[in-house]
Amino acid sequence: MRSTPDKIFVILIIIVTGLLIFFNPLYSADAFITDHLYTRLSGTDSRIVIVGIDEETLSEYGNFNLWSREKTAELIEKLYEDPDNRPAIVGLDFLFTDNYDETNDKRLVDVVAATGADIVAGTNIVYRGRTQKDSKGTLFYNKEYIDNIEMPFEELNEVVVPGFTNECIASDGYVRYAMNSVKVPEKVSGVSGFHDSFAYAVYKIFMDKTGQKAVSPKTNSNGQFQFLYSGESGEFSKVSLNAVLDGKVPSQAFKDAIVLVGAYAPGFQDSYQPASDRGNTMYGVEIHANIIQAYMQGKTMVVVNRILMAFVTALILVLYFVFTEKCQLFIRAAGTVVVAVVYAFMGRVIAGAGLYIPCIYLLLMLAVMDIYFVVDNYQKELKKQMWSFTEAMAAAIDERTPYNASHTRNVAKYSGMIADRINLMHSKGKEKEHFSQNRREQLVMAAFLHDIGKMAVPLSIMNKATRLGSREKDIEVRLELIRLKARIKMLEDGSDEKEYRDIIAKTEEASKMVEKVNAAGFVDEETRKQLEAIMEYAYDGEPFFKEEEKECLKIVKGTLSDDERKIMESHVTITKKILDKVYFNKYFKNSPKWAAQHHESLDGKGYPNGLSAEQLSTDSRILAVADICDALLATDRPYKKPIPLEKAFDIMRDMAENNKIDGKYVEYLYQCLSENKEE
Repeated sequence: MRSTPDKIFVILIIIVTGLLIFFNPLYSADAFITDHLYTRLSGTDSRIVIVGIDEETLSEYGNFNLWSREKTAELIEKLYEDPDNRPAIVGLDFLFTDNYDETNDKRLVDVVAATGADIVAGTNIVYRGRTQKDSKGTLFYNKEYIDNIEMPFEELNEVVVPGFTNECIASDGYVRYAMNSVKVPEKVSGVSGFHDSFAYAVYKIFMDKTGQKAVSPKTNSNGQFQFLYSGESGEFSKVSLNAVLDGKVPSQAFKDAIVLVGAYAPGFQDSYQPASDRGNTMYGVEIHANIIQAYMQGKTMVVVNRILMAFVTALILVLYFVFTEKCQLFIRAAGTVVVAVVYAFMGRVIAGAGLYIPCIYLLLMLAVMDIYFVVDNYQKELKKQMWSFTEAMAAAIDERTPYNASHTRNVAKYSGMIADRINLMHSKGKEKEHFSQNRREQLVMAAFLHDIGKMAVPLSIMNKATRLGSREKDIEVRLELIRLKARIKMLEDGSDEKEYRDIIAKTEEASKMVEKVNAAGFVDEETRKQLEAIMEYAYDGEPFFKEEEKECLKIVKGTLSDDERKIMESHVTITKKILDKVYFNKYFKNSPKWAAQHHESLDGKGYPNGLSAEQLSTDSRILAVADICDALLATDRPYKKPIPLEKAFDIMRDMAENNKIDGKYVEYLYQCLSENKEE
């Protein structure tokens, strides 16, 4: 090592690398890389056939809840009527939790028993968090505590193999994990010991019937393993349930096959985001098919021991530092690429052997090392490297959501425009301020980094296009169930038809109000009064709306509740925390400070620190104006329509009059954009 700073730097690299790998704060970003890197779609196994309850089936048979057991019994009879072409196993990817219709319930049980079929039926694990003590007696909150398992009704449970169908959704919203089984607490009745997953139960029975040995993949501390997809959405062999019952599908199609029966229509709300195909959703039954094929082909992974991974990564970084510290910049850059490519290639090879290694932290630390070398050796190269790093981070921020695709670059562009306008006015003797090249670069860099904290904001909040978000479907289903209950009560109990019609009218009124309010830009006072009354509707003790739904519907303007807005606003604090960890030399020393002040207000009511006008520099004021301008003009925001230029600046002028932002810089930006528009 050439100097003490070098030694300190390497020590810090080792410590930071270890902490990053151990705590994995950039899981979503790393998953984005590794999902593309490790996925190898090998094609689906023809032995797996999906019988889909699709739109065609629902169109012919109607509401699934009213016919499911009768048609399921008919389906099993159909599948097993030809003794020469029987399936190896049938998996029913839905729940039969309660006795619904005595005749059809009994028929389903009798059919399963009579055919001697191997049937796996779905169950649902109900998780409810609770406080527990670990082996050392320390209290902790276990959010994965199993409170109950919704099993098939008793008679059916005796003739099928139950398996839980819960999908393992990762923190970034994608499905890339699965479980072999879960240990069931003693308090859960009807189940003891370990309870297999739906896919694992199907896999074990199939392997046994084909004379093969089932292999249980290794799992992490949470009992999970990562699986590799074999096919994209819609790629597995699929037939409609009604087509099978109508005899349109030859029995040979199911000979010795794994037949999975499940939802294949949007109304079931059983679709998820597969890690292999981020642009599309995949039905749950297809995900189970991919998991089963992963079992069969050994396409599963577990994360390498984190301590070992941290040690190996730190060792690679130290060796890289030692061998490249005296190299020229272009050689070192080439070395970075080679190390990154080799590391990624080895990760892909190791993934094939069942081990998962994160990629982003080595890549990130290599970038940090290169930045350090540039700072230490070359001032010009420092700027180039710093800009590439900044733009990469900006791209990562904007790429998180399609609704933020150009925001960072626009804010940087507008900030630079205002700085240039100030210099123009200064040259005419009309402006005291002046931006040197370095000061302008610091301002633009601050603009590129101002929203880096949004990497920690959940996409469900960033992409929330309506007040209810995904809750709207829950309300629709609940209101439909209330209508159904009211009709059943009227028909079975002989209740007054007037009461039934009153409930129908109220649910329709509630649906219309939800539709009206959910996507409205602003909710007026009269509508709010109507909404307050409707939100108190209930039937048979069951409210039409849950409390969190009421809070969302009460939002007067925008789509975020108070709690969601606080989370969104926290990105500024996170931006500061992140940038405080990055070394900015004297050329960019002010960028992090300005980046963290873009939501402060001249009247002292901004956030996060409520700074006064006297505490806000020209640069922070410019950044605030640029940020608001793009927010108003943006054409890709889910919660609002784009605002025309003139109206946008009328709004900003009102803000300036109310001492929120600096009116002078509003006018400078208006002049710039107006001139560009004319050109």
